[in-house]
Formats: sequence, structure tokens, C-alpha cells
Amino acid sequence: MGNEKIRLAIMAPTLNLCNYLFGIEQGFFRKEGIEVEVIVRPGLHNTEAVAQGEADFGAANECVIQTALRGPTDLKILLQVLKDPLHDLIVPAEIQGIQELRGKSIAIPGAGSTPEIQTRWFFQKNGLIPDRDVFLVPQVSPETMADRVRKFEEGAYTGLIASPPTPFLLHAKGFKSLTELSTHFPGTASHGLVATTATIAQRRPLVEAVVRSYVRGVTALKEDRGTAVDFISRYFHLEPSLAVRGYDLLKDRWTAELSLDSLRSEIDFQARNAGVNPIVPESITDPQFAAIR
Repeated sequence: MGNEKIRLAIMAPTLNLCNYLFGIEQGFFRKEGIEVEVIVRPGLHNTEAVAQGEADFGAANECVIQTALRGPTDLKILLQVLKDPLHDLIVPAEIQGIQELRGKSIAIPGAGSTPEIQTRWFFQKNGLIPDRDVFLVPQVSPETMADRVRKFEEGAYTGLIASPPTPFLLHAKGFKSLTELSTHFPGTASHGLVATTATIAQRRPLVEAVVRSYVRGVTALKEDRGTAVDFISRYFHLEPSLAVRGYDLLKDRWTAELSLDSLRSEIDFQARNAGVNPIVPESITDPQFAAIR
């Protein structure tokens, strides 16, 4: 009998989710009898894909939270796999400060994503009202991150919000980062492993195998620096020095845990943004898989 095939929806193939990509390439999922097809679904489309059956698992915890803030949901967070995803605000070298972005257009992630929300709050905190003083342009389908980078380089946007390794590549071309968003909003975002209650109930052995595969993959990623750096260099087409830099930036952020306290911080952030009362993290989590190793 062949391996069971699953679809995993991620927001983007970046270093933020290298933990999944590394574990898949290194064969940790195949050892559990699982073949993984990775599909890219930015923003709210990530968990929509899971809820609608297009994907078996997703990675966007903020989308689960936002859905639950609007009403009951069958989506459950099984693990947090990344703490405080990295998102840089990249600008041309001549831009010296935030105020110089007044009246300019900034390419940002999809509407509803945490970095989109963080970007809006960041500009507000610095006295620039989004859509009045600075114009934020969310990514929409079928536009890709590569499309956004090209348009940024061509001058269509004065700023670009992007995850590693994109900032490294743009720095090499003379652009620079003005700030990194998670430093202004610590504890307000994590990526995860998301499934529906139906998948958990009907395919429990598969869910356990997926969790075990991920945990063993991310453990190897964090413990085997040489293999990890080689993978990052090959997968993202980076010079070894940049691969090392990326690894060192993310190593302590990749994780395999389920912390109700940290999820409570994320929920409070999303609830404040939506102007609604927060929910309890227990309502959107299923803790029975967190101890799998």
C-alpha cells in the first residue's frame, strides 16, 4: 500500500515556515507513511482551504482566531510551530525614516493577515494614518510574492513588507530594512498546525503521524545546523553566509508547542483590532497531540 497523501496549506514558502519544508524534504513525513503536497494560500485563504476541504492541514493561527471571533468554528490549533514571524519593512536606500513614506504606496501581505494588521498599527503609532497619509496595498490573488518584489524593484511601491529570505536578497541590491514588525508587537503572532474537528475525529492516526513527523523534523532542523544551513542555501538559492544568517535569525522561533498563554496574547491583539471581546484559547485548540514526540 502506498503512502497516504495530504495537502498542507502554508502562507508562503519562506524561512518562517522552513520548519515544515525541511521536515518534508528530509523524509520525516515519508517515514510515517505520508506524502505531503504543499499549497500556498496567503492570509485568510489559508484556513479557508482547510475549512472547505481543499487542504487537510493549515498553518495560519491568526485566521483561526479571526474566524472564531466572528462565531463558532470547526478549526482547531494543534501546535504552534513558529513564534513571532519575521516581516521587514523594506525601502530604497535613500529613505531615512518612516515620515518619508508619507503619501507613498506600501505593498503589504493579504488583508486580514497578522503582518497586514501589524503594518497598519505600526504606521498609526508613528503618526501616519493608513489609506490617508500612507497607502497600503494588500496582496490579492493571483498575484505572487515574486510579482510584488518585481513591482517594488521597478518602483511601483516605495515600501514592501516581506519575510526572509526576501529582505536578504533585496539588501544585496541596495535596498534596506527600516524596521521588523515583530519587534513592535511581540507575542501577537504564531504560525501553527491547524485541522478541522472532523479530521481529528475521523483520521486521528493520520493527525498523530503528521504531528510526530513535524516534531521530529523541526527537532532535527534545530539540532543539525549543518544540514539545516545546506537545505536553506539550496531551497532558497542563498549564498551560504546568508543561509547561516537566516538560520540564526529563525532557530529560536521555530517550535513545537501549544501555549495557551501565548495564544491568549494573540487573541487579545486580534480582538482589539476587530473591536470585539476576546475568546478563550481553549475554544480553538485541541491539546491532545501536543505531547507527541
